[in-house]
Amino acid sequence: MSIRRIRLAVRQGRYAYSVHALEEMDDDRLLESDVNDVFMRGKIVAKLTGDLRGTRFVVRGTTVDEETEVEVVCRFLPSGILR
Repeated sequence: MSIRRIRLAVRQGRYAYSVHALEEMDDDRLLESDVNDVFMRGKIVAKLTGDLRGTRFVVRGTTVDEETEVEVVCRFLPSGILR
C-alpha cells in the first residue's frame, strides 16, 4: 500500500468520513481541506495491522497553513472507499 493509492482516492472523491473522524476533526478544529492537505502532502508513518476491520494507515503532514502538523488515520473499506 502506498500513499499514491490514498492520494488517488482523495483526488477522485472516493472517501468518506466516519462520525468519529468528524468529531475528532471538530475537537481539533480541522477542516476537510486540512485533512485533504495532509493526505496530499504527507507521508505514511505507520501501518497498523492488528485491527480485524483491516489495515489502518497513519499519515503525517501539515494542514493548509503549512505549520500545523497532524496525523490522520485511515483505512480502505472493501468497496475501495477511503475512510
